[in-house]
Amino acid sequence: MAVHLKPFMLTSFLQNFLRSPGRWLINSTHSFYTILQFTFCVFRRGFLYNRQHTKKNIIRQSIYSQIIFSGIDTLFPTLFIFSLIIGLSVTAQLILFFQTFATEKEVITMLTHFVTLQFTPTLTSIMIIARSGSAITVDLGNMSVNHEIKGLALLGIDPYIYLAYPRLIGLAISQVTLAVYFSILTISFGIFFSALLDSPTNFKYFYLLINSVSFTEIILFLINNAICGVTIAAYACYFGLNVKESVTEVPQATQKAIASSLLAIFLINTFFVFL
Repeated sequence: MAVHLKPFMLTSFLQNFLRSPGRWLINSTHSFYTILQFTFCVFRRGFLYNRQHTKKNIIRQSIYSQIIFSGIDTLFPTLFIFSLIIGLSVTAQLILFFQTFATEKEVITMLTHFVTLQFTPTLTSIMIIARSGSAITVDLGNMSVNHEIKGLALLGIDPYIYLAYPRLIGLAISQVTLAVYFSILTISFGIFFSALLDSPTNFKYFYLLINSVSFTEIILFLINNAICGVTIAAYACYFGLNVKESVTEVPQATQKAIASSLLAIFLINTFFVFL
């Protein structure tokens, strides 16, 4: 009897072991296509509205407000202090470490591809998720609980146009702007501190770095950050607008938006690494 039970127990163990990853993969794939459909729907409605209302367009005011909250307010002191810390603790240490055995070209390649094109966009996205993504989900979630979303729909106001579209555009612009500033400040502080800690000749990396960045890399950098900004806003708006009746759903929706955004950001940046 025990001999017959062993294969059955092994099969049951394997089924239980693979069930959770399989369910997670299915749910993640379904969530990805749902967010993708939601994003295209929001952009289509927003573009049509902008085409029909060229003069008195209140959507632009909402976009400006989102850029101020997510971009300008984050620039100082949060981004400045964070770039100062990263420049001293990461960039400067990498320069001092690599230049002991690597050539100047290899050091520049490391600064360009790792710090500028990969590391800083990911950190920028994490800051935006923590500051703006969670705030958007909570804001829209509370509006859903208080039936403000239904009130706008009853008045003939499309929530996708007036609530989601400005946030998608605003976060995309904020992500690109903050990533550019963050990359410049992190590299500048890193080279500056490496020159103070080691030798003033390290200031040469400023000139070498400017001449090493190609136009294609700049375009991919901007596209990567724009997609990350749109992704963060899409997840935040989707989960916020889908809160139903209870206030307890708001923190749950916020948690789902943050976790899904982080996973999507890491996948997007991993994809651009291989381009």
